[in-house]
Amino acid sequence: MTAFSQSGPERTFQIPVKAPYFLSGNFAELRNNHFHSGIDFKTQGSTGHPIYSFDEGWVSRISVSPWGYGNAVYISHHNGMTTVYAHLLSFAPAIAKAVKEYQYEHETFAVDFKPAKGLLPVGRGEVIAKSGNSGSSGGPHLHFEIRDTASEEAVDPLPYFINKIKDTTKPDLRAIRIYPLEGIVNGATAPVTTTPVRREDGSTGLSKPVTAWGKIGIGVKAYDRMDSTYNIYGVKQVRMFVNDTLHFSMQQNRFAFADTRYLNSLIDYADWRNRRSMVMKLFVEPGNRLTCYRQLTDRGEITIDEEKPYKIRLELSDAHGNKKILPFTIQGKKQPLPPAPQHGEHYFAFDRENEFATDSFRIHFPEGVFYQNVDFEYHKTKSAKGYSDLHRVHTPTTPLHKGCDMHITLTKDPLADKSKYYLALMNGDNPSFVPGKYEAGKMNASVRVFGSYQVMADTIAPALSPVQPEKWGKTGQIRYRMSDGQSGIKSWRGEVDGQFALFEYDGKSSIIVYKIDSQKIGKGKKHTLSVTLTDNCGNEKRDERSFYW
Repeated sequence: MTAFSQSGPERTFQIPVKAPYFLSGNFAELRNNHFHSGIDFKTQGSTGHPIYSFDEGWVSRISVSPWGYGNAVYISHHNGMTTVYAHLLSFAPAIAKAVKEYQYEHETFAVDFKPAKGLLPVGRGEVIAKSGNSGSSGGPHLHFEIRDTASEEAVDPLPYFINKIKDTTKPDLRAIRIYPLEGIVNGATAPVTTTPVRREDGSTGLSKPVTAWGKIGIGVKAYDRMDSTYNIYGVKQVRMFVNDTLHFSMQQNRFAFADTRYLNSLIDYADWRNRRSMVMKLFVEPGNRLTCYRQLTDRGEITIDEEKPYKIRLELSDAHGNKKILPFTIQGKKQPLPPAPQHGEHYFAFDRENEFATDSFRIHFPEGVFYQNVDFEYHKTKSAKGYSDLHRVHTPTTPLHKGCDMHITLTKDPLADKSKYYLALMNGDNPSFVPGKYEAGKMNASVRVFGSYQVMADTIAPALSPVQPEKWGKTGQIRYRMSDGQSGIKSWRGEVDGQFALFEYDGKSSIIVYKIDSQKIGKGKKHTLSVTLTDNCGNEKRDERSFYW
């Protein structure tokens, strides 16, 4: 396989959608726990539009899921790149045939498999699918990616279509935040948030003056904009100059999926959890391993140690070269620095393993789980609702990069069937299911967020009800509504005349659908139908009936 290097497009390729060409998302946008790994093409608010192959190659992977990418096709190309087309409505006939055969062979709706090379060849510009809204899509569009086949890193697709998409609009800088890292900002140790302003004389600056002393950091809340749309996008490049010297530069052209969660160190994670606001920090925490930083002086931190104006200039650029520039000053003002923080008993270093344990609780933190050192906090309270105490594990505003093994001891263990226990992350009175395993009076699980946890139990079967069964014979579709108020749906299975029947499911709906296949079950007779729904604790609900087709 030829190694793929994103040194720039060598020739033109087929844009995967028909004109008009507008984006609803761009590469490396800041998303919940990850960077956006492709670009999102608008499909005029509807589904069913033809999707074209970027270049000749072969279908190397197909996935179907109620969540995530939904229906997706991966095509490998001879130049060392792989393209991904996600949230599809349906596949081209040859691909659809391969999918259905695999689903029936393995008796499952959700699949992720790799056809043999050459089994499903495609030509440049060939229709491979129809656009849709499947999986975790928030509306009809095509999610399109380019990956380096060898490394599987995601690379920015926009350079291959840069002349197809018009953009003369500058990025939009919404707010500036100044962090007193080891210093004072405006006389206090709390971050100061301000906004850009344009003065009457045409100059720019901040909405309120800023004084500082000691070590500080800068954060920006900013978006990119494009012509003829109201969407907001991620900023391609951010640069910060201090006294006219480049101090910090960041540009995301490609990234490894294993690194995408480092986004939680790039942003002000606490602000995201509390306000759903994405502020990019122009300084780098010691445990942040992102490769998008081009220039880092003192990890982006700024030392204010002279009583003078410090000139700061921010430059935000998009892929088309449109640039937003904001100069402002921070006045150095000498004042006593805050005393060094006093660390607690459980002060955990980011660059080594750590563990915390009591007689009823234990959690292990692998090396690299934190982005900076953490003063770990823990509190336990009695709980009348669960089968364990309620364990408040640190604070939800501190991010975790990896999974951490957690063990909680049950305070009561009356159930004979231990599979009915589950670990719950408590959001107020609303428990969220966390996959775990009961063993010798303890619930063990891997967790990736801090919060309050306790052991709960689910002994109630999920709900399953047919939807307008009197119309099944006319519509050719058998539909069921399903739900579960506790541990959540794990799986479903349908059978017609004792044989597997493919019930499809989109995670945005509560409906599973079987499109009656006359070639598999025959026509002109009565059939027996059985549908079984199972939740994450093994409780089952079954519906059996007959229908005529």
